[in-house]
Amino acid sequence: MKKILLLAAMALSWTLPSAAQDYPSKPIKIIVPFGPGTATDTVARVVGAAIGNRTGQAVVIENKPGAEGQIGAQAAATAPADGYTIFITTQTTQAINPFVYKSLTYDPVKSFAPISGLTLGAQVVMVKNELPVKTIGEFIALARAQPGKLSFGSGNGSSRGGAELFRIMAKVDLLGVPYKTQPQAITDLMGGRLDIIFCDFTTGLPPVLDGRARGIAVTSKERIAGLEQFPTVNESGVPNFEMWAWTAAYAPAGTPRPVIDKLNALVREAVNSEAYRTLTKTTYGVAFPGTPEELAAFQASESKKWGEIVTVAGMKEP
Repeated sequence: MKKILLLAAMALSWTLPSAAQDYPSKPIKIIVPFGPGTATDTVARVVGAAIGNRTGQAVVIENKPGAEGQIGAQAAATAPADGYTIFITTQTTQAINPFVYKSLTYDPVKSFAPISGLTLGAQVVMVKNELPVKTIGEFIALARAQPGKLSFGSGNGSSRGGAELFRIMAKVDLLGVPYKTQPQAITDLMGGRLDIIFCDFTTGLPPVLDGRARGIAVTSKERIAGLEQFPTVNESGVPNFEMWAWTAAYAPAGTPRPVIDKLNALVREAVNSEAYRTLTKTTYGVAFPGTPEELAAFQASESKKWGEIVTVAGMKEP
């Protein structure tokens, strides 16, 4: 019996590296839990193109928006653990949802195998052009004069989290309006149906720069090089306010470690590509590739932070 077990273990040790050497031998699918045109979708498409170019295999982006990322997360969690499904997501599914919802159809830790971090980015605070404010201070004054009358929209957890944290720290009463995707919320802001949005630069900055909405601040602790015209929320009346969003890559739990290591190498190579550098430059993000263990530790620290934010902001769903 001992000899049989030893032979089985040796066979496994030979099989997994061999599988990794042959990987990938067919198309790869990247699941994005948000809609086309979102920041996460944009990152996924650049990463997917780089992986496709490197491996010679087709990489298909599959958008599964809805329920603040839960639909896409469940699809990724239940996909075969063979390395041919990559889940590119954010803190919404991996660090926020567990504290907002009483039950999830996936576990943000147990359902996934971390691959690598991708991008960190601040948010732009944008208001509709019709709103008579040009600064955070003016917005706070208006909101306090009209408690419960001004609305914020959000199409993902980080957008909602930014607005909710601002609401608490600035001591203002705002009405939250959920959307399936962030671009839908921006469309309503530009149409005058919302008052304020905390948004990633990928989807929020273009309408701000071309005048379809008014940018009044950024959520980083210090002003951002190249966007110095936008003061920080921190310096504009809400001391110590800071909010960053992030994207990262995962595989379904149970994916063999040799395949995870191959995916890690492919993703990190993608993050170091010229196309990805262009992406981070134009969206004012910061790449943070790393090991699976580093992503796991980062996710754990983010979960602790967001658990506190959700509790203080009262974001828990009944």
